[in-house]
Amino acid sequence: MFQKPQLLEINKSGNEKLQDKNNVSICFATFDDTVGPISAYHKHIDDVTAQDIAVKVMIGSLSLHTDNNSELCGESIIPFGKQNMIAFSYFFTISAPKLRGGQRSCSLIILMDAKDQLQMYRLAPFLSSQCKKVSNIIRDRYVFGKSLPNAMKQSIDSLLDVQSYKVEIEEFYAARKITITKSKTKGSMQFLNKVVKKDLDKAILAILIGKPVVVTGDEVMTEVAIASLELFAPHKELKKVFWTNQIVEADLIGTQRNIAKAYDNAIIVDLLKGKTIGGESSKFCKDLLNSLKGLAERDVEEKVNEKISEIITSASLLSELAMRKEITKGDISNVAPMFNSEKMGIIVTIAKSMNPVSTGKIEYLAPIIAREASTYDVFA
Repeated sequence: MFQKPQLLEINKSGNEKLQDKNNVSICFATFDDTVGPISAYHKHIDDVTAQDIAVKVMIGSLSLHTDNNSELCGESIIPFGKQNMIAFSYFFTISAPKLRGGQRSCSLIILMDAKDQLQMYRLAPFLSSQCKKVSNIIRDRYVFGKSLPNAMKQSIDSLLDVQSYKVEIEEFYAARKITITKSKTKGSMQFLNKVVKKDLDKAILAILIGKPVVVTGDEVMTEVAIASLELFAPHKELKKVFWTNQIVEADLIGTQRNIAKAYDNAIIVDLLKGKTIGGESSKFCKDLLNSLKGLAERDVEEKVNEKISEIITSASLLSELAMRKEITKGDISNVAPMFNSEKMGIIVTIAKSMNPVSTGKIEYLAPIIAREASTYDVFA
């Protein structure tokens, strides 16, 4: 029997257990032309952990967008199960006139213990604001290939002091009580296949490109469906609301059918009708779903993780390449082994969702890389 979600009430007193400075870690990650993602600076974590985190954040980010100044930026909250940590990452680009392409991607990463996940979500708006300020300092002063100046290190270190946000958070939440839904329900591919008979691939594609998915049905079924759909986002932490009677912002939302219609451009999974409404079909997602039939749940999770991680890695590389001002034949040859020409369609779709500003360049580069990649068979 499935249990209803436990409701956790968080109000002003919830700030009393904010992490202190020594329990928060920081990492400044960027791309190196020779070795790929690296940690250029970190504090309160060891070198190996910092490098692992830098790689996952830089390759796995799906939140790339454009701010008012047309700067490429984004943010996400990412779990690190192996390290038992939760991370807030702020992604941005900086000018690199002496390097090929003229600019490079970077990320400021703030890490806490995994048990502080709810606090991390509450801190996110304030971390975003502070990271943006620090990123502007880095843009002005950072030189690739050289050690960070002490003044820049101090600016990055300032992100460790989450206590400095306490007053802002208390003011923000003082007049209200927040109710957050938490669930221990396990996802089930068998459940999804049984209930959603038509166009489930459209919902999977929506998750991969960062579009919200609204699930309708009874409350218990909706919770199981959301937990199951989450399996298709091994690369990032999704914002989930298992059940609500209001309009909310999240990646996966459970609600009544009449409320679901109020979500503009959302993909709706109607559990009572057994179909997905809206969205686009995806051959990759259909093939993936077919390959999961008959597998044990543990094997399902393993295969989904493997196949989606491969596609996300390729899409991230394509998105990164498209941001460069100049691209040589050598650049194409270097990245081609990480691509499967037969999967280029889904790779391009995800890359454009990561980096909509560079859509034209992504579409131009894709067939060139595909021709080069056709000599490899990395996903066999």
